Amino acid sequence: MLSFEYNGQSTDKILGTPLIVVTFDTPNDINGFTREIVKGEKTLLRQEANHYGAMYSDESTYDFYLVKQDGSGITNAEQRKINKWLTSPTLPQRLTGIADDKATVVYKGIFQDVGWKLITCKLGKLDGVKCSFVSDTPFAWKNFKQSYNVSGSQSINLTVDSDDSEYIVYPKITISSSGSQGITITNKTTNQSMSVKSNSGLSVCLDCRYCMVTDNTVSGVIDYEDIGWTDAESITWLSLVDGANVITVSGSCTLTFEYDVPIKRVGDLI
Repeated sequence: MLSFEYNGQSTDKILGTPLIVVTFDTPNDINGFTREIVKGEKTLLRQEANHYGAMYSDESTYDFYLVKQDGSGITNAEQRKINKWLTSPTLPQRLTGIADDKATVVYKGIFQDVGWKLITCKLGKLDGVKCSFVSDTPFAWKNFKQSYNVSGSQSINLTVDSDDSEYIVYPKITISSSGSQGITITNKTTNQSMSVKSNSGLSVCLDCRYCMVTDNTVSGVIDYEDIGWTDAESITWLSLVDGANVITVSGSCTLTFEYDVPIKRVGDLI
């Protein structure tokens, strides 16, 4: 990985000189995608166990170093700045990086250990930051964000490029329109539909993963009745499947889909 952003800062701008990601000891073996099979017990009367699926066994830890691009040492003041950046979050954050092949990848995790390495003896200066980043998953994520201008009605062919054929995507859908009107979004592939009343100049965000609705006001809080929802129990949150999804939209609006999908490759943070 060439560079990354984390907790509102980037390796390019956290100091006056850009930081780069390096490794001093490259492993021969790289952890892959070990899964734990979840199943019931066998008995004399049930020789075949009931299977409940599979889940990834542990978090993945990535060890790497950050050094200044120009090779100069890191001062005490700069060390404090880096420590504040990497060790402040107590909950997982998005680490968005540029991989060696120029692709943008996302990891979700937290820096468990931030140490320091003295390579050459520079008085009062350290040479590198030793980082241990713990990711919630053994794979990276790829972010998709695309906007569509719909006039009257339109069919959208949305292809989900995921490395997990059974992973269900719950997108974040942002709707804005020039006038108050009803907007209906239907995924013909999954046979799901959502309808919402859009008000002029006030965008509505449907976060289908967390089952939340917000708008672009200061508080972000929205009343279901303001968007035409009167029966919360009848709400269907739109989902997408791997591959082709045929989305039909009724109503004139600007529609934005955003979501993350698994990218099962290794090596970006090694």
